[in-house]
Amino acid sequence: MALQQWLCAGAFAQSADVNSSSAKLSVRKLQDVVVTANRAGSTDLDHAAATVSVITSQEMEEHNTKDIKDALRYEPGVEVRRSVYRMSGITGASATTGRGGNEGITMRGLDGNRVLMLEDGIVMPRAFSQGVASVGRGATTDTELYRRIEVLRGPASSLYGSDGLTGAINFITKDPADLLGVYGKSTYFSFKPSYDSVDKSFGATASAAWGGEQWQGMLILNTRHGNQADNKGTNDVLGTARTSPDPMSYTNRSALGKLVFKPNGVDSFKLTLQSTEERDSGDSLSALANGVTAYSTSSKSTGQRATLAYEHVDPDQSWMQKFKANLYYRNADTDQYTYEAGASSRTIVRPRFRDVSYSDQMIGGGLLGESNFGPNGWRHKLVYGLDLSLSTLETSANGTGWTSCTGTQYCQYFPKTEYTQLGAYVQDEMRTGALTTIAGLRLDSYELKPKASAKYDAQASANGQPAVSSRDSAFSPRLAFLYEVTPAFIPYIQYARGFRSPSPQEVNSFFNNTVYRQVSNPDLKPETSNTVEVGLRGKLSAGAGSLRYSAAAYKGNYRNFIDLVTVGGNLTVANPTIFQYRNAAKAEIHGLEGRIDYALDNGVSLKGGVAWTKGTSTANGVEQGLESVAPLSLVTGVRYEPTPTWFVQSDLVYNAAKKKADIPTSTNFVSPAFFVMDLSGGYHLSRNMTLYAGIRNLFDRKYWSWTDIRGLSLADSAVNKDAYTEPGRSFNLSLKIAY
Repeated sequence: MALQQWLCAGAFAQSADVNSSSAKLSVRKLQDVVVTANRAGSTDLDHAAATVSVITSQEMEEHNTKDIKDALRYEPGVEVRRSVYRMSGITGASATTGRGGNEGITMRGLDGNRVLMLEDGIVMPRAFSQGVASVGRGATTDTELYRRIEVLRGPASSLYGSDGLTGAINFITKDPADLLGVYGKSTYFSFKPSYDSVDKSFGATASAAWGGEQWQGMLILNTRHGNQADNKGTNDVLGTARTSPDPMSYTNRSALGKLVFKPNGVDSFKLTLQSTEERDSGDSLSALANGVTAYSTSSKSTGQRATLAYEHVDPDQSWMQKFKANLYYRNADTDQYTYEAGASSRTIVRPRFRDVSYSDQMIGGGLLGESNFGPNGWRHKLVYGLDLSLSTLETSANGTGWTSCTGTQYCQYFPKTEYTQLGAYVQDEMRTGALTTIAGLRLDSYELKPKASAKYDAQASANGQPAVSSRDSAFSPRLAFLYEVTPAFIPYIQYARGFRSPSPQEVNSFFNNTVYRQVSNPDLKPETSNTVEVGLRGKLSAGAGSLRYSAAAYKGNYRNFIDLVTVGGNLTVANPTIFQYRNAAKAEIHGLEGRIDYALDNGVSLKGGVAWTKGTSTANGVEQGLESVAPLSLVTGVRYEPTPTWFVQSDLVYNAAKKKADIPTSTNFVSPAFFVMDLSGGYHLSRNMTLYAGIRNLFDRKYWSWTDIRGLSLADSAVNKDAYTEPGRSFNLSLKIAY
């Protein structure tokens, strides 16, 4: 569970000699966890006026994590949506199915592009979905490359800009120093094979690092090959009554290289090169009905990133102690192919196929400075900077056997678009005595500029919908107060504003056929949020151990929600239904969060975390439950680690039932309450060899995750609801050899 630095976890991972008595801990203390909450560097968790948590690489390794859904499994209130691979028709998927994989993260009741996702501080590719195409945000992530994942709940726009409407997650990659520090040598090498029965996948990771005081280098290579994830369905038939998973196979590959140069004690240069590739292919046996005799899909997602960063750190400087600058290029491409065969009908010609591609390229850079000064008893930490990025987003669709837009070609869903974002920010953290005051402000400006496209212009202009430009700006303030009465009692309160600018798809989306069409909207405004959070945290000695706790209550008001709504028509040839993205709704979300960690001196550690969220949206004067809000979640656990040689851990995950009163459509299926128990353990076979093993869903429970199945109708679930269940009991195993 995040925040849970399970006490001796670091010692377990990096003990150079597990047989020496000096490696054993005689006194166990909760470690201080630091996160990058101010963009400039580390912030003591106990003095962060927000709800923050950290998932370390050691925690991910101990749980044999293979993707971000595994990594966030024990983080209450933070969910990863993964739709079921269960296709239907050439248009592809329903609200609960698709091929986007780990599509995005839900936090405090919102998901998708409303949660900011960063990798080393750089904005990750945005999600895209249109008909058969579904591009998730987790396609270019690989947890084997990360040294920690930082989770910041609440609006993050005062420092990071657009998309930080309800929170931010930063995936921070490993550095050469992280690997060289394991044994304190000038070289490091490790190899780790792994297996997970949930999808019968095999993985292998090789890591190498070398260097001295001036030059350091690192290379990490990872691959995994597997199949469809298991579920609790047992009806292995063809057609819509099928509940067994549709067969699918995948192969993931990733590489991360870094070169660091430190010419002196205050300057450093870092070159980062990263590449990821995800391929999958499947046969949708559940779609073999109504004349369909074959239905297959294949996808390829690739990502590349190159970053050149400079950092100057000199505590003795009088006016600027830290300066950072970076230039980066980031690219993500997805190509998805769908094939359908069978008997033709009056309206459908088979065989037919669709080939959809989506590209998100970004170049950018940033400057950041930090100044520490302290006149008249006040200590100021002033952080300020600039961000500039230029993104180019493009999509295309082609196919045969289907008439749409222009002849037998499919629509270009939106024109090639240049998306420019410029942001300037400043934040002052002021301390005097026990009081800390944090004041921040960011100004963002953005512009969407479509480029000429013969295909899009022909299809859109013919229907009176030429491509349009869009631009706007937004201020994002933040104000927080924290007062340390004692280390055991530190209350805080903060106000923060977030915003999200419209995407090119939302501004210039277009689709047209005989009975419905989707049109552009140049008048879209940015989504905004205003959130107030009150919290309390502390750490203290308690009996024969140490205790850390935190609790928070928050309320957020959201305006100008962008939704796809019906604006006219009745789904006929004479009067086609018209869909358009509009600022159609506002929302209110409030909730409670809490966690506790207790470490005893005898090697026993206890943890607990809870998250409860309630949300409503209002459109056209009608208030209804917000479907993206997850039900109450609870995570508890116990760990026993008598020595750094071995540990065993048990985690319990509980989700309450989703109430029908809390969703907008009463005819949809709601997930019942569930709990699952996991076991994990590790053992140092020798100084250089460690074995990790785990069992997920120990009691083989059948359950549904609301985040994954929301939108599932009662009509569908009455026949095949077991197709949407989560995996049953599964086993995972890895062996790490390091020198």
